[in-house]
Amino acid sequence: MAQISVYLNPHASQSLHSFQAVEIKKYFFRQEIRFNSPASVTELIELIQKDREDGVDCIFSIGGDGTAHTIAQNLIGSKTKLLVLPGGTANDFAHEMGTNSNLKKLAHIFHARTTREVDIIKVNGRYLITNGGVGIAHKVAQEVNKLRKEMSLFKSFLKAAGKNAYSIMFIKQIMTAKFELHDIFMDSPDMPLLDKRVSSPLILVNNQPRLAGKFPVAPSTRNDDGKFNVTIFLHHNKLEFIKSATSFLMGQFPEDDKNIIQFETDNLKMMSLDGKDLSFFGDGENFTPAKELDISIVPKGLVVYSNNEDIVLCPSYSLDTIPTIQ
Repeated sequence: MAQISVYLNPHASQSLHSFQAVEIKKYFFRQEIRFNSPASVTELIELIQKDREDGVDCIFSIGGDGTAHTIAQNLIGSKTKLLVLPGGTANDFAHEMGTNSNLKKLAHIFHARTTREVDIIKVNGRYLITNGGVGIAHKVAQEVNKLRKEMSLFKSFLKAAGKNAYSIMFIKQIMTAKFELHDIFMDSPDMPLLDKRVSSPLILVNNQPRLAGKFPVAPSTRNDDGKFNVTIFLHHNKLEFIKSATSFLMGQFPEDDKNIIQFETDNLKMMSLDGKDLSFFGDGENFTPAKELDISIVPKGLVVYSNNEDIVLCPSYSLDTIPTIQ
């Protein structure tokens, strides 16, 4: 019997519609389950830390990437496993792990014990599990989080739009806001540019291929190879950047765009050259602004449940034979 701590984020756009406590109990009735719905981030962190100290076997994160992000901060390096039950907007991490809203399939993954150790990116002491960066994408994440807190109708929009919400907000940002370039000094042993001073509207740090659920920003990137991907957009013209962005919005990577520079590394330092703080976002959350960013990799820092197609060959864990309580 496993000890499971379930965390429900009531503010996520889809969580309470997708996973009800009674349904979770139905598929995991043989486990020791504790349900938590913390009223604040502070309470969530305190409960997660207690789970880690108590040696809880597994934590279920019901919410979006932001919920998984907060939980992961306190699980790095521990033996407690994480299972993400997608209930947010983009659900990037859940998509990468192959988990979806099919609770029966999630129970299948849990009972088959298919786990992976994934790399985690560390940014000025804070951890990042999916994608992040500076520039226009940060403004999109900032606006989404602001409207989510201030407007109840915006939550309905996020629920209805799903993954398309970020596409819509990105288009709005790029069409209406000032096209801003960030002057940054970038230092990495793997950086292909001779001139380490770049002027860019967007710099991404990627731990998986897709951003916001659908943009293939780093198609070849993995989160278990001890490296992370860096994507630098060197477009100095708004129309050229829009052309490149359109390809991503259509689900395609602009292979012939010479203004996109990519490389894999395990260490990167970024320093503002214009005296302004660098505003960094990660997993859809806003990090503390700083003039310098120290970015590194934590190999195999987090143990997560992940879909593995091989388990369908194991008759002991057939989807039709998982025990449930009626």
